Amino acid sequence: MSDLTMKDSEQDKQLSVLEYQVSNLERRIEMVHQRIGDTNDELEALRLRTRKNEMWIAGAGAVIAAATFIIGIAVSADSKEINYGSDDTTKQEIVLQLQGS
Repeated sequence: MSDLTMKDSEQDKQLSVLEYQVSNLERRIEMVHQRIGDTNDELEALRLRTRKNEMWIAGAGAVIAAATFIIGIAVSADSKEINYGSDDTTKQEIVLQLQGS
């Protein structure tokens, strides 16, 4: 073979190897894009679940606050003023002071 034919043959081999490597890289890039798309879908699903949990927690907090308020009103309505045995209205009392020796 002549030098030109050998050089052409060598270049054809290198070109074939480079084309194979490029096609492999393209497939890898497509796989990475697919993984990124799957990850974005999973992130969106997690965001939706988080929003649902936040709404549920806010609703539960509102129910607990309302129940506490209603129980507080019921307890205060049932409570009575303690008289400590006195049935009279408030009076002014006169205190006698004894003179000491």
